[in-house]
Amino acid sequence: MFKGQVIAQGQSDGALAQVSFRDARGNPIPPPYPGTLATLSIPAFLDIPVHREAYRFTLKVSPPPQAATVEIGFATWDPDARLALAAAPDVFLDDELRLANLAEEAGPDAEAVLAHLLGRLGAPRPTQGAAAGSILPYLDPALLEEAPSPLRSVALLRDGPDAAAWADGSVSLASCPAWALPEVPDWGSDPFRSHAWRLAFQSLSWTCAAAGNPERAVRDRAVAVALAWSRANPWGRPADTLSLHPACMAMRLEAMLCLLGAAMRDGDAADRSAVERLGAEIVRHAAALAEILAQHTVAGSLLEAQVAASLMAAGVTLPAFPMARHWTDLAMIALRSGFEAMIDPEGAVTEPSYHRRLEILTLALVLMPVLKGRPDLAPLADILDLRLARVWGGLIALLEPDGALPPFDDAPGHTDRYRWMGRVAAAHRHPWMTGPAVGPTSGGWPLPGAPIPSGTILLRRTDAAAGWSAFTADFSEQIHPQDHRDCTSFTFATGGLRWITERGGSQAEPFGPRGLHPAAARAHNIAIPEGREPGAGVGTARATLTLGEAAVHLIETSVHGPDYRHIRAFVLLNDLAGMAVFDRFLTGDRPLSVEGFLHLDPSVVVALDPSHRIFGLRGERRLHIVPHGLAGRIDDIGVHRPWAEPPVPVPHPRAGAHHRARPGPCLRYTLSGVRCVAGGLLIAGASDGIARLMRAVEAAGLRRRLTE
Repeated sequence: MFKGQVIAQGQSDGALAQVSFRDARGNPIPPPYPGTLATLSIPAFLDIPVHREAYRFTLKVSPPPQAATVEIGFATWDPDARLALAAAPDVFLDDELRLANLAEEAGPDAEAVLAHLLGRLGAPRPTQGAAAGSILPYLDPALLEEAPSPLRSVALLRDGPDAAAWADGSVSLASCPAWALPEVPDWGSDPFRSHAWRLAFQSLSWTCAAAGNPERAVRDRAVAVALAWSRANPWGRPADTLSLHPACMAMRLEAMLCLLGAAMRDGDAADRSAVERLGAEIVRHAAALAEILAQHTVAGSLLEAQVAASLMAAGVTLPAFPMARHWTDLAMIALRSGFEAMIDPEGAVTEPSYHRRLEILTLALVLMPVLKGRPDLAPLADILDLRLARVWGGLIALLEPDGALPPFDDAPGHTDRYRWMGRVAAAHRHPWMTGPAVGPTSGGWPLPGAPIPSGTILLRRTDAAAGWSAFTADFSEQIHPQDHRDCTSFTFATGGLRWITERGGSQAEPFGPRGLHPAAARAHNIAIPEGREPGAGVGTARATLTLGEAAVHLIETSVHGPDYRHIRAFVLLNDLAGMAVFDRFLTGDRPLSVEGFLHLDPSVVVALDPSHRIFGLRGERRLHIVPHGLAGRIDDIGVHRPWAEPPVPVPHPRAGAHHRARPGPCLRYTLSGVRCVAGGLLIAGASDGIARLMRAVEAAGLRRRLTE
């Protein structure tokens, strides 16, 4: 069943969907087909009448005997008609094959759902030794031993082999300390009050290594844990609702494939209960993920690629199962459309999070051998090979000299991307995998010829005497409601120390009991007029000026709506010993107020003196911050720790450090005026840097641009 929407401009005779079936060998099955129409020139089609500008349609396709695949092509009756599909149609199985309906009729138990599904599919009678509704006839021990685990491979490259450990009866997940696993696990456990820990725990990905352990007792314990999870989580009644997150389900599907191989290898031939339940659970998970992909619920995102990769693994591991072809085809379609949507021909990644860009690159490289091994996807592998070279170069350019990626957008606290990228380069060698040597004093920065991602300003310096320095500003487009409100935000490090940073974190980990998320404007180094949260829009680089020892970058934005004309100016000393940030807001002939935010590294202590001079203190080092107005006046300046509720008590000082780090101090400053407000902050590692910045800021050319 296909459901979609047609958008019409002007009168139209409607549209049609041409239908063609093929058998398992790929040979066309000639029409007529059940429920289709035909003309002399079109042998099989379904009519789509279009009576309104936006018309929703449902097409039910009934396959003829021996059909294995179906192809549908959409067309118009009138070649001059202006019709278009609003999006790729959703693909549904018949209602009797939908997971929710199967569970409602058969009950929530995974084995009952499998038996009911096989009965609906008209599966052949079971072989000797297998019960009705058994998974055994569809299992191949050799394929189970070689089951691909793309998401686990990504996790090992990202976090290293010891990130998710299960040893001595304890599990260590999501950078939290070891937690003793009870003999009978409580699947509603949340010992660290951390979403990240719960997702990792519910994924069962930490059992995969145990499935390959040489000790039989360890393997048996891992299988027992998975069986306990299955019994505690019948359909519709999860012990922890986070276990239903698509990423968590995808990782758990991979884990169960690994454990099914161990159970098949070790199990008693007379007692296959563990194999039966794990197999049924794999089918239940794959069916759920297939419905998510078919409905385009997560289309065009990293999550879609993760779900598709896991579903593909299930399809190629259980090719004899009646639904396997459906799973594999859905996964391949999603991978093709997803990667083409996320990475354009120039190598630009649509994902705003730098961290997720590296995740996308890693997953694509892990999947490349699988794509090249399928004739239908080999062209996608060739396309990706060209695009990934540019993605790699762009990420190399974004890296700061100490190995960190600036934490724009969602940025889980992964501190060392150098090792991550080093593991990727070692495991998936390509000629284009070049980059600076590891370490902030390696020299040769920036890498010659490295592509600078659009919508960014990047400056990096390495100096053995003064220490490394880095500046990054991001003014890329804000589109989706869930995007961080961070257009023109920036980070700054000088003298080998990071001073100005982003709040970072992930929207999956809200901080503070008020439910505020790091997507909010106040969690970023931006300015907002009259308390208005920025919306959709983009920043555009308008000019770059050279003023003595400094360069000035002017960015015009549209994220504040049509009521304001906004320009942000970055003044950067050539040696990156200091910088200044100024905002100009222009509106009608009325009072105007602006609020700005500057987030400092958590290790920085902030001091203010009566003259409104601000100092960031980090050990014996000092950062000078001086407010400066150009039009209007500076009303107030203060320091606070945003959302500074008491931290969640945990039984260990490291608990959740990766994901629940306390935010650093935030400098808040306000400006006001009539019609035009312009002002900001001078920031430098020494007082002479402030003087050099002041000379550049007071230059007539810059003042005129910011006050006109």
